[in-house]
Amino acid sequence: MIDDPDLRQMFKAECEERLYNLEQHLLQLEKEPELPAPTDELFREAHSLKGLARMLGITNMEQLAHQFESVLKSALHNGQWPPVATLERLYHGVDNLRGLAGEAVTGIAAAESLTDMLARLTGDMPLAMVAKPEPVPAEAARPVQEPAETPSPQASTTNKIDTIRVGTQQLDSLMTHVSELTVNKNRLAQRLGDANDLIFLWEEWKQYNRELYTPELAQLETRLYALRSQLYEDNNRFDYLNHEIGSGIRAIRLLPLSTTFNLFPRMVRDIAKQQNKLVNLVIEGDDTVADKRVIEEIKDPLTHLIRNAIYHAIERPQQRLALGKPEAGTIRLKAHQTPTTIVITVTDDGAGINVEKIKERAIQNQLYTAEDLAAMNDRQVQELIFSQGFSTSDQINDISGRGLGMAIVRTTVEHLKGHIEVDSTPGLGTSIQIVLPITLATTQVIIVELQKRYFGIPMEAIELIRSVTPEHLFNIDGSLTLLQTGQAVSVARLSELLGIADTAKPTAGLAVIIANKHGRLAVLVDRLLDEQEILLKPLGGVLKRVRNISGVTVLGNGDICMVLNPHDLIKTAYGKKMPVPAKQETPNTNIKPHILYAEDSVTARTQIKRFLEKAGYLVTAAVDGRDAYEKLVGKTFAAVVSDVTMPNIDGLMLTEKIRRHPQYQQLPIILLSAMDKADDRQHALELGANAYLSKGAFDQRQLLDTLKTLV
Repeated sequence: MIDDPDLRQMFKAECEERLYNLEQHLLQLEKEPELPAPTDELFREAHSLKGLARMLGITNMEQLAHQFESVLKSALHNGQWPPVATLERLYHGVDNLRGLAGEAVTGIAAAESLTDMLARLTGDMPLAMVAKPEPVPAEAARPVQEPAETPSPQASTTNKIDTIRVGTQQLDSLMTHVSELTVNKNRLAQRLGDANDLIFLWEEWKQYNRELYTPELAQLETRLYALRSQLYEDNNRFDYLNHEIGSGIRAIRLLPLSTTFNLFPRMVRDIAKQQNKLVNLVIEGDDTVADKRVIEEIKDPLTHLIRNAIYHAIERPQQRLALGKPEAGTIRLKAHQTPTTIVITVTDDGAGINVEKIKERAIQNQLYTAEDLAAMNDRQVQELIFSQGFSTSDQINDISGRGLGMAIVRTTVEHLKGHIEVDSTPGLGTSIQIVLPITLATTQVIIVELQKRYFGIPMEAIELIRSVTPEHLFNIDGSLTLLQTGQAVSVARLSELLGIADTAKPTAGLAVIIANKHGRLAVLVDRLLDEQEILLKPLGGVLKRVRNISGVTVLGNGDICMVLNPHDLIKTAYGKKMPVPAKQETPNTNIKPHILYAEDSVTARTQIKRFLEKAGYLVTAAVDGRDAYEKLVGKTFAAVVSDVTMPNIDGLMLTEKIRRHPQYQQLPIILLSAMDKADDRQHALELGANAYLSKGAFDQRQLLDTLKTLV
């Protein structure tokens, strides 16, 4: 039984959710054979359960979860559906995991011994008619709905309720409404600005038309000034209430990171002992607070990072002494908060990341070719550790080798709207930094204007804003450069980065200098408008992934404002050179965007090809995904348009293959499919497609509009 009541409650809640998900995915396997098997989700849930049990020292549950993984992998290894008997054993395994979870929470022993559980799961012992465990206080068969109210200990005598328990979904809903209030606050500020403009016009008219000034107009003037005064008061009051309510709800959701960090000392001790290593875990900044959702979801990524550091990085005592290092390795888990982000760093003093071994394993797993890897720098190679299915371990065991852990890290961090950075030095150690926003609902941005369009740049990425003239710029290796604080900063006009036609001079304007760990960039815009707290909304639909764009918001005047992704902007700028204009030349408007189009149907291929060519595109046609990829490599295309269902390599496989190539990380990909299910669309977008259009309701104009947006 878990001794710590807080840990026991957290374990109970997480087991409920993960066991419920496991059961639902197994039901999907059984009931909907026409759909792709939810293999990744099944493995992810089982893997997380195993890690959770290991962390808390629940050995029997850890062993059973590991065996569950192995049986599942064996059943699905060839992409075929598992037989009924195997499904029954897996269902039985879920029931037994539920029983062991109940044992850890209540101390009441499970109905079967671990030996029998393992034997029934592997098929070495027939399934017995064992009563299904009662839903442990963790009712793992379905998520628990918490009671709305919990009376205090004195409630029976005084009938006074000191505390209430509110479901996080209700808080999420309130937070969403508060975020919408932020939009209305900006609109109210816009109305106040309109009133000021009206009074300015009135005062101008009055100055030049005093002879027409009458008592009636004087009364109108008085009411106009009174209206502005009331608007000021209402705006200030609304602003205050919006801030207080939003801060109050966010504060309710804040928890210290110690809630998660305190789980790791025992885990480090157990894994280090198993690996015959000496490891010290140093925790700093565990009093840093974060949103409850961040606390819950960051636990798995940190678990995998720490386990990987012990298994792959920290050397054994004899090796460390031979290298002149202390006998015991050190893993440092550190957190701190900036005005807009939470930064969590996992650092070790181990062997560092072996770049050559990563390259070798990437080639063995056919993730990349030798040519692909030769084009990458060391940092890009190091980041391959986050690829799905990638592992440098030669053996599969209960800690590593399945290639799931680090992929879970990246997926979770991106889901939380954060990013992850790796810095490793061979022989000295590795530092992995996770940067997350403090709040997931609203963000602070600077609103800028370009070509009468509005864009938001997140405040946390902005280092400085300054004006720029041609005299401030000079040429380094064919790129525009600006000297700032004694350092050279690359310069690019925002229109160049976003592919927007622009007649303005590329060497003058307002420079917004953004920065991250990989570099700095001065982005030229027309003018600075305002600083606002905005509600960031995802693009959604067919445009889930658009390079350089994080989402959209609505300004106070009703205009749509694109919110930029600073990290993408820096990547885009470093991937292309901003030309230095020696003289003004007339741009060549006759160059047609080159589209690669893959379709196995001759009729459809001919029809779409003619349509695109008529619309002004140069089109190269391919008969299937394999043909398309061969035509893509070594050439430059503005976009790829592909059917999904094709022989040899289908559209999904083609998308995944293209995204593995560093050169084509930003290449727009549009998929056309007769399948219009939400799951199919979601899978395509997750693989890297920028847009997914249904053939069922296919509109050629929609394809053109999508191309114009992406290209």
